[in-house]
Amino acid sequence: MGESLNDTSGRMGLGLKAVALAALALWLWATIPLALGQRTLYFRDVFTTHLPVKAFGAAELRAGRIPAFNPAWGLGQPFRGNPNALPFYPGNVLYLILPFWSAFNLHYALHWLLAALTMAALARALGQGPAAALTAGVTYAGSGWILTTLSFYNLLAVSAWWPLVLLGAARGGRRGIALGGIACGMALLAGEPVTAALGIVPLLLVACQRHGFRRGALAVLGIGVTGVSIALPQLVATTRILGFTSRSALGAAGLDVFHFHLGLARLLELILPFPFGHPWDLGKGGYWSWDEQPGLPYILTLHFGIVALWLAVLGVRRARGWGLLAAAGIVLAWAGAFGGDALVMLTHGLVRYPEKLLFWLALAVSLLAGWGLERVLASPRAWRGAAIGAGAALALAVIVFLAGSRLADWLAAGRVSPEFVSQAPAARVGVWIVALVLAAALLGLAAMAARRGSAAGLAASQLVALLPLAGLVMTARVADFPPSPWLRMLRPGAEVVPGGPTSPPVPPTYLTLVQTAAFDLGPAPGALYTLRYPFGKDLDGLYSPLSASVLLHLPRLDADARANWMRTFGAGAAVLPETPATSRLQLLAVGDRFGGTSRLFAVRDPAPSAWWPRSVTAARSAGQAFQYVSRAADTMMDDIAARPVVHHPGAWVSIREETPDRIAIDVWGDGGLLVLRRAFQPLYKATAGGRPLPTLPVNLSLLGIEVPPGGHRVWVEVSTEPEVAAGVAAWLAFLIAAVLAWRRDRFW
Repeated sequence: MGESLNDTSGRMGLGLKAVALAALALWLWATIPLALGQRTLYFRDVFTTHLPVKAFGAAELRAGRIPAFNPAWGLGQPFRGNPNALPFYPGNVLYLILPFWSAFNLHYALHWLLAALTMAALARALGQGPAAALTAGVTYAGSGWILTTLSFYNLLAVSAWWPLVLLGAARGGRRGIALGGIACGMALLAGEPVTAALGIVPLLLVACQRHGFRRGALAVLGIGVTGVSIALPQLVATTRILGFTSRSALGAAGLDVFHFHLGLARLLELILPFPFGHPWDLGKGGYWSWDEQPGLPYILTLHFGIVALWLAVLGVRRARGWGLLAAAGIVLAWAGAFGGDALVMLTHGLVRYPEKLLFWLALAVSLLAGWGLERVLASPRAWRGAAIGAGAALALAVIVFLAGSRLADWLAAGRVSPEFVSQAPAARVGVWIVALVLAAALLGLAAMAARRGSAAGLAASQLVALLPLAGLVMTARVADFPPSPWLRMLRPGAEVVPGGPTSPPVPPTYLTLVQTAAFDLGPAPGALYTLRYPFGKDLDGLYSPLSASVLLHLPRLDADARANWMRTFGAGAAVLPETPATSRLQLLAVGDRFGGTSRLFAVRDPAPSAWWPRSVTAARSAGQAFQYVSRAADTMMDDIAARPVVHHPGAWVSIREETPDRIAIDVWGDGGLLVLRRAFQPLYKATAGGRPLPTLPVNLSLLGIEVPPGGHRVWVEVSTEPEVAAGVAAWLAFLIAAVLAWRRDRFW
């Protein structure tokens, strides 16, 4: 017989220790090159969102600042108030002691490990034995949910901390509430508030099951208050900027969430890891769904191992509440987007991705797999279920093989890319056959382990069952992303408009797409080389609504008008696929890369950091301001402001000091409008000689300051006092919680 599953002493037999060491070895194999700075994750948001913002944040942290705005992105979009930037997260200390690539990737590596450890600890707190807890931890860390979050800096951190929040609720008492509150604070500082809010449901489930409704609700309240107190700096910073953001101004308008609700066909992923293709492949093995949702899903696969699926089904009888939570996650992830936008409309754009409800599935299935393992070892005949499953998978493989040509024809009828219709259907059928045979083999191994009563054998079977998901750990050599050869043609800190792929990359992989963007001066890794991106995308819905309006309408303009906006925003260079019909851009270089061609242009006469226009016109509307800038002969000489301004031309302007949140400008003239090449933000306060100066939008989205006659040193600053006060309160809350978590309870 195998190890006792009801042993709660914390001891593990040699077999279980071997499985745990094997899992640790796999983690080390994947993450040591990341920690050494030799390789990097790169998929999806890793490079498109998180690397640029963390590059800026790391540089500012080394300078002793956590600024309110990032002038390197969109001329000054929110940083301190952007939870997705994790500006107050304690893990940022890594950037002070390690090279950037090591610190950046260690965040992913350490939180991946933390997810396994916290889930295993939660399983133990809920009464599972060592083998069941090990299986739960391995299942969670190797699930499609967690491996998907390896492309989301913030979502991974929340997912890693939340089992510890639940553990605190399970433990109860002052220690449990304090421990859960600290973990909750870390999760809130990690910058994914929607997922943290979704975590309240399993938190209530744990607390009320363990302590009854009254005490359970009080425990949840205590954990929540503690967590909010620890995360107070982030909450205050976000509250300060939220009222003047594109998300607040536009709400659900224009938000594309339809691609990120769960299609029912994707339930196949519970059995097969990638029935619709591989996310990293853009060729014949690439991803094509069977429903109305084109493109990659938010959560790349629902798979968590065929062995865990069998165990979780058995575990439902032991923990029906968790079974209902798993089912609710699936149903609401599907139903949360009736018509494509129900959830986003109900939340005014706050909840954009219904697939985040699959967080419940990930938590529940991992725990259910542990309870299922205990049931298997307690029931002499439970192994038969795995044996039947193995036979069914093998039979399905035979059926797919026999129906291969008809299935290929069905796939060719609009379910694969037309570009690969001659190759992809047959390849896809082959992948299904292999996956089904592998599922049969894994269930067969699990059945043998169950028949022998081997807990280690079952845990090992589940670990092996997760290996087909290894492709989701997408890493590449850091050396694959060298500085663009065009970088030496630009000055340090240059403002650029990057290019991107315009034709199918060669070879057809996601990595090639990322390398193409890097060649074309993209923000990953361009932000590491001090490049600035005045037209950076509104990735989080936190842009100034005025800046977001410019980005929204810019693609509709002709070449001359787009060049005008490049000049106005100070862009000195632009990478484009073709030569535009305008004299305002000058061709500097042509480059061939990965199956395509791009061209580097210099923008003639880009705007300086500050200027004093010749004339100022008052805009009747935002639309008029946009058209004025698009057609103006010289947007530095003749500007348009949000309201009438008494303006006298000819003033002298000189910038004396400039940091993200503090600018000093010397002005000498007869009074009028000073224009800064910064995005207009209400948090900027201008003063001269201690007296406040009015600010207003200029050229639709830039920052203007009304300066009185005479010579003045104008200061433009953002106050840090609210965040400093919140930080003091947060430290006090953390210290109190830490003391309570350390001390033993005398009563509950």
